[in-house]
Parts: sequence; structure tokens; C-alpha cells
Amino acid sequence: MNAKPKIALQLYSIHNYTDSAGLARTLADAAKIGYRGVEFAGYRGHSAAEIRTMLADNGLVACGTHVGRAALAGDELAKSCEFCRECGFDLLVCPGGGNLPGDDWTGSFDDWMKFVTDFYAKAAERAAAFGCRVGLHNHAWEFERRLSDGTSYWDYFFSNTPPNVCMEQDVGWTTFAGFDPCEQFAKYPGRSPTLHAKENGMDEPGFDGILGRPAPGRRGVDWRKLIPVAAEDGVEWFVVECERHFDSLDAVAPSFAFLSEMLGR
Repeated sequence: MNAKPKIALQLYSIHNYTDSAGLARTLADAAKIGYRGVEFAGYRGHSAAEIRTMLADNGLVACGTHVGRAALAGDELAKSCEFCRECGFDLLVCPGGGNLPGDDWTGSFDDWMKFVTDFYAKAAERAAAFGCRVGLHNHAWEFERRLSDGTSYWDYFFSNTPPNVCMEQDVGWTTFAGFDPCEQFAKYPGRSPTLHAKENGMDEPGFDGILGRPAPGRRGVDWRKLIPVAAEDGVEWFVVECERHFDSLDAVAPSFAFLSEMLGR
């Protein structure tokens, strides 16, 4: 088995907290909780040099960033990659923004899927020249949207992109959609430097987003099954994303404690 994955925080989890506390304070608080890394979702006007310094000051590393698909297109890709490399990381993941056809798309959904898989294949090749990697992050709809032959968006995408297009599976959304996260690693092995650690229940008003506490009546993520499978596949980072308590540490602190215990820290 490969080394145990490390735990990072997707900073979107506390984006309202960062609005008031600032990025430097947020990174310091993440480090105090015990996180070893973070994944960005915007840079709040800071330069790459400032971000690199803030990470170093808190003993953190960045395992990647979330960007819209436009950041991987044309001249923007070079700018995106250069910024990330200066910050000290190399993984750019798109969590849905621009991955579905807009109102200006006149072709079929099948045609769109051919376009988008070709887009990511070329983006991955171009990013590699800058020392970077690109990938896709899922929600539930990647499993629900289907081509005319019944193939899901998810399966078509990862069956028709080369292995250097990374898979950042959000295991909470995969479970929500009714699929087994472990099976996705078996189908598309060795493509996942990161995964998103999320619990099932995002559509329930009373759900608090803390790992290990699925919404009542929901099947939670099977963490005991998932962890060794992900580690064997080569996942380096479990990236905690809590879609509740955006204005506090009330979800990300207990989620870190839960995942630390599950990983045997």
C-alpha cells in the first residue's frame, strides 16, 4: 500500500469566515486545527508571492486549486499555470464551471461531450509544458447526465480523456448520486492525486456538513472501506470540503478530527 494520504482543507468550506478574518488568519487557523495542506478556490487579490509566504509562515502546502474551465483555455492557461507554480503547487481542478454546454451551444449533448473531452486532453498536454496538471471534480450531475447511448457524463469523460487528466472525486457527491466511490478508483486507476472528503446529505436543511455525520436516513460515505482503496490507488490528499458553516470553523475542525482518527493519525 502507498503512504497514508494527508489531510487538506478546501478553503471554500470557510469562505465567509475568510471574508472577515482574511486569508492569513484563515491559513493560520487551518494549521492550528492540524491541516497540513489547503486547496484554493480563489486568491482574494493576493499575489502568488504573498500566498507562498503565507503558506510557509504556517507550515502549510497547497495541494491544488479550483478554477473555472475558462482558466484552462487559450492564453489563460499559461497565466493560471504560472501563478500556481509561483505559489508552489501544480494541480488545477475544475469543479463544474463551464463543463456543461451554455445557451450558445447549438450541437447535441453527445457533441458537447466530444468537445469537452478533447478540450481537457489538450489542456492537460499544454499544462504539462508548464509543469502543471489539470483535472475534473464532480458533483452528482456527472453521474446523472447521460449521452444518447446511456453512458454517463462521468464515464464518458474519464473513458475518453488520457490518464494525465486527473480525477478529483468528491466522494460525498458520488455517494449522494447512488454510486460507490471505491468503484470509481477501480475503473479509472492512478488518476487521483486528491479526493474531496465530503459527507452525504447536501440537500437536507438540517445537515451540518461534518464528516462521519450523514443526514438522517442517508447512507454515509463508507470511510473504512474508502481509505485503503484510495491509498492503494495513490491518492495523496484527502481534501475536506464542508458545505455548511461557511462563516466559522464549526464544521472543518470536527471533520479534521474525524478524518484524522479514521486515517490513524
